[in-house]
Amino acid sequence: RHQRCVYETDWGMADLIADGSIPGWRSDALASTYARLVGLFDSFEIPATWAFVAAFVHTPDEIRACSYLTEESIPYRGADWGAAFKSSWAAQDLDGWLCPEALDLVRASGGHEIAAHGFTHLPLDDTHTSEAAATREFDLLGMFWERRGIRPRTFVFPRNQPGHLARLGERFEAYRPPHQLEVRRDSVARLLRLVDEVNPFVQPAGHGKRGCPAMLPSAMLLNYRAGGRRLIPRAVTVARIRRLLRRAIESGEVVHLYSHPHNFLTGRGQFDLLAEVLGLVAEHAKADEIQVMTQAEYAARLVSAD
Repeated sequence: RHQRCVYETDWGMADLIADGSIPGWRSDALASTYARLVGLFDSFEIPATWAFVAAFVHTPDEIRACSYLTEESIPYRGADWGAAFKSSWAAQDLDGWLCPEALDLVRASGGHEIAAHGFTHLPLDDTHTSEAAATREFDLLGMFWERRGIRPRTFVFPRNQPGHLARLGERFEAYRPPHQLEVRRDSVARLLRLVDEVNPFVQPAGHGKRGCPAMLPSAMLLNYRAGGRRLIPRAVTVARIRRLLRRAIESGEVVHLYSHPHNFLTGRGQFDLLAEVLGLVAEHAKADEIQVMTQAEYAARLVSAD
């Protein structure tokens, strides 16, 4: 079984843009990346889960009507999570912040799941985000998707930091938890994640857990071929996933992969890697050895399982 989620750029790194740690991304490049990704999945006839930050797929007119994004402070770790966007909005430089075309591309393709990834990508962990702030995000999230005539059923937590699960369960059927190596965020954890990219003994993700919301099997990042990770040969990554799929076939468990669109803007040979992986998945699916499912489809099976 194979699932995939992607998410957005500037909203995902709003605090780092605000303090100048990283540059933003260009919206035209993002739209082209989404178009190529949708085409690639469709060419292999593989449905995917696309988890969108709602603010990212707003139109400028929708932004003007939302004081939360242009006027209100979004508290996070003693700062305003929306500060960088407000600065860009004032300068009318919205590259990387808005790309409603991305949602249009996925929706027009058909067969894919549209999932939620927060309203502004505000991390929703219980430690740093208050109940009031989380409630505000969830309420605005619900109103936005209702206006678009879409009801996302599953949720991907910003920065893979789960929290406020009771509120989440009021609106969503299931969420994607972090991989065990993503829980820690120190330098040792980063090294362990890099080593895991060449781990030949990596195992499938299990089956998930029922609940309100249900917890999906954890997901594993498809190697982002940039920095030190670009030194890992593509063949090594493909062989690793081939072994994962074989073990999932034997155990009946889940292989759950995800990535981000900016990985395909800057990762070396990232599209080629994805194409090889999707080819493997399509081959096993054609042989009826695996079933390709979106997060929502898997959540429905998980909830209804005996």
